[in-house]
Amino acid sequence: MESNSVKNQPPLHKRKGGKLSGIDGLKGIAIIGVTLFHMMPEVVPGGYLGVSLFLLLTGYLLAYTNINEYFQRRYSLKEYFWKRIKRIYPGLLIVILVTLGVNSLLVPKSINGIRPEIVSILLGYNNIWQIFQNADYFTRLTNTSPFTHLWFLGIEIQYFIIWPILFFLFRKICQTIGYRGGLIAFALLALGTATVMPLLYTPNEDVTRLYYGTDTRIYALLFGAFLGILRAHRKHVQPLSPVIGAINTLVFIALMIGLVVAYALLNGQYPVVYQYMMLLVTFGFCALILLAEYNRLPVAKVLNTHTLGWFGKRSYGIFLWQYPVIYLFQQLKLIEFFGNEVIYNLAIIAIILLLTIWSDAVSAKIAKGVPISVLVAWLKRIYIRILSIIGCVIMVVGLFALFTASDEKIADLSDLQNRLQANEAIQQEENEKARNLTVVDPTEIDQALTGVAAIGDSVMLGASPALRTALPGVYIDAKVSRYVGAGLDIAKAMDAENRLGKVVLISLGTNGPITGYYEDETKALINYLGPDREIFWINTYAPDLEWEKPNNDYLDKLAKDHKNITVIDWYSAASKHPEWLSDDGVHPNDLGVENFAKLVREKMAATLVKADSR
Repeated sequence: MESNSVKNQPPLHKRKGGKLSGIDGLKGIAIIGVTLFHMMPEVVPGGYLGVSLFLLLTGYLLAYTNINEYFQRRYSLKEYFWKRIKRIYPGLLIVILVTLGVNSLLVPKSINGIRPEIVSILLGYNNIWQIFQNADYFTRLTNTSPFTHLWFLGIEIQYFIIWPILFFLFRKICQTIGYRGGLIAFALLALGTATVMPLLYTPNEDVTRLYYGTDTRIYALLFGAFLGILRAHRKHVQPLSPVIGAINTLVFIALMIGLVVAYALLNGQYPVVYQYMMLLVTFGFCALILLAEYNRLPVAKVLNTHTLGWFGKRSYGIFLWQYPVIYLFQQLKLIEFFGNEVIYNLAIIAIILLLTIWSDAVSAKIAKGVPISVLVAWLKRIYIRILSIIGCVIMVVGLFALFTASDEKIADLSDLQNRLQANEAIQQEENEKARNLTVVDPTEIDQALTGVAAIGDSVMLGASPALRTALPGVYIDAKVSRYVGAGLDIAKAMDAENRLGKVVLISLGTNGPITGYYEDETKALINYLGPDREIFWINTYAPDLEWEKPNNDYLDKLAKDHKNITVIDWYSAASKHPEWLSDDGVHPNDLGVENFAKLVREKMAATLVKADSR
């Protein structure tokens, strides 16, 4: 790739001071979106798109910087990896240890079985670990871990390892067929990887694999690298004609408006997100970088404002701290303490920012490798000293908690997962038996409960053997991580197979909110089932899920508006009997599934017999 060995290669240009226009502002936009999504997913359902912008900027900056270093003969693999380590790990270790320390003191149950997760974070494969844990990011079962968001760091670390290989191959291609050939090869690689997500998408399936997968997300990093390569080889910024400048200004404004709309409306469970929208949004981010940094459009100076730049420069620290703080607030139910959602959210933001300022300052000192004596002297500054003393104590507690935490959670959740997998494996076989089942000397209740069709998520799947005993002949279609929006397609498929009888049992609502997300799909399901069917909907018990009460309230309203809908109140029963639940606080255990099935049968029988007597 050296200038004397590559054909048609433009001369390298390094902007004075190495300052890239608008980049910190774009980081600020990204971190604001991600933070608001984590805090208020129902208000900013598309804030997760900020992750795509982060990935794009990572690829861009890495390529731009390394090419500059290479041409100035300063590029070194050893120095490259050392810079990445110094950038990532000081702040990450501080956040992990402080979080473990605080949680071990305030919510000790939350760190049980957490060692495998910590190992996956530190070794850079947390996204893969979470895929195997089936951790749906958009349903956000908040009682699982304060480190759920660190899947993103796994993809970044893996790319940091891959990038030197890609950079080497790019240089070799440039030396063989020229700079343009290398650029085309890189563009084709980026476009090729962009097809992985839409090709792997399957309707009504859990999107965790697509959202967390390195192979499905790397295209954003590669598109960023492509732009970084272009930028590093550009001699100078060409002045724009008035007409082109005006067009570009309108495009920039449209892109910014589109970003706000996407943050506000583009729910991560929508099929179009994985079919094409996430890719289109990434292209939009590419255009923003071209207009703001590549062409230095005057209107793009809005990205250089002090506020956006401040958030952008601290985006890594803000990202690390936000989920642990939000998680702790939810676990301690501090919304009840503050009594006001606005004040509650402001308190979360304030703590995240204060912790970020502190940890960034400490990380910067550690990264510089200053002598202990200098570090101690610096820590004497009152604000940093106080926080550092508290932080060090908590980190020591966290380190102790990491090595002494119980493994019970792992065993319990492993048993739960095995039970769910076993139940799913025999589901079709049991349904075929149900089709041919003949009830001997059926009672009036048995007759009323004949031909029940059941649609559910993992809660129903875990209880399915007990339900078959309680409801002989029931046809069950239940699946892990199924969200409410999938119910309509399941009902249609049942109807096509003549499985949909006069009585329908539904257990959906654990894996995400209905209001603001799946209201239209829920109404469509009710309309499809029609007024002549008796519909029984089991409500949700999951005290750590923010949508538990809104979903249950919505079901109650449905029952009031539709005479043929009856709510089976699992919430009230389970809340009085915590011994019925697994350690995750959501799925019933062996004792719980028996009581779950008993409650369902008794409520359905009483309602159907009463309806028949009218």
